[in-house]
Amino acid sequence: MFYKKYRPAKVLEDFVECYFVWEGNPEKPLHIESPPNALGSLVFNYQDEYYISNQKYKKKAIPACFISGQALSNYTFHLQGTIGVVGIAFKPVTIYHFYGLPMYELTDERLCFSKICSASCIELHESIGTAKSKKEKVQILENYLLRILERPKYGEKAIIESANEIFDSKGQTNIAELIDKVPMSRRNFERKFLEEVGISPKTYAKIRRFGYTCSLMAGNREVNLMDVLYEGGYYDQSHFIKDFKYFSGRTPRKYAKTNVELANYVDGITLVEQRLQEADRQLL
Repeated sequence: MFYKKYRPAKVLEDFVECYFVWEGNPEKPLHIESPPNALGSLVFNYQDEYYISNQKYKKKAIPACFISGQALSNYTFHLQGTIGVVGIAFKPVTIYHFYGLPMYELTDERLCFSKICSASCIELHESIGTAKSKKEKVQILENYLLRILERPKYGEKAIIESANEIFDSKGQTNIAELIDKVPMSRRNFERKFLEEVGISPKTYAKIRRFGYTCSLMAGNREVNLMDVLYEGGYYDQSHFIKDFKYFSGRTPRKYAKTNVELANYVDGITLVEQRLQEADRQLL
């Protein structure tokens, strides 16, 4: 099975975490788990249909081209047949910034992209389907984003900067101190954050920290959980265990032994640089 991430052009680094391609022909149906990743995405499936189960749906068919917001807990993909997926992992406020969509409407959702940009959805899907290489598929998506950069943008600078700070700190930002630095009232900040990110600042930080912590465990059944606890920014075991039970329904030890994340299926996942290693299992 093939899974690779690609770095965006420098002009897009403020908006895109990475591009990714996932291809394969598993011999039997797969059930791939993912923790919430604190990123949005735009994804195109050019092979067989697959399904998702999360706290809202059980084996719901995923649109061939979709845009997604924040996930609130672990979710599972159900795949069979041929896998062929290419997509964009967006920074937390990018979808609102580009499209002006109220992000709380996309929380735990995968919305068919044709409902937002019908012409672009058709054009991109057709172009990706006929592209001759993985790099060409990625380039098609990047060219699309470069065109979007020329359009008017939505959103508050303070929200963009705050959401990116939480993401870059891996959820270890002090939210009270962050809000004190923002040039707007707490109520207005939280209202705008909900609109532009899809969840509250506190919840977003919690999700980001948990997702990063899971990445430290990905593909390693014998991981040292105390090392994970401290690097993930947890100050005591009770909080560490509480978050794992909340998001995944398991203790950290049981999660390490039983998770079915993508990293457990792909040999030698190729990453474009060291900083992308924390996202091996999500984005779809």
